[in-house]
Amino acid sequence: MSPRQSDIADMKCWLLRLAQRRWRMPAVRVAQLFSEAGVYDYVTELYDLLHLSSYERALDDIETYLTAKGYSLC
Repeated sequence: MSPRQSDIADMKCWLLRLAQRRWRMPAVRVAQLFSEAGVYDYVTELYDLLHLSSYERALDDIETYLTAKGYSLC
């Protein structure tokens, strides 16, 4: 795994954990949602932009992405 791939994987893990806390969902449910909605691919594609801000701001962006796709986080 390259250093960049490792950084992307690290961000995905942190975002999953932050989402778990913020949305009060079990990790397995957040992982399913991320997979189903294409969040993992989204993070990979936009990593260069997402990593410039905090993980909290990146999660805000993911929430916007999910809402635009019709997902409810409550």
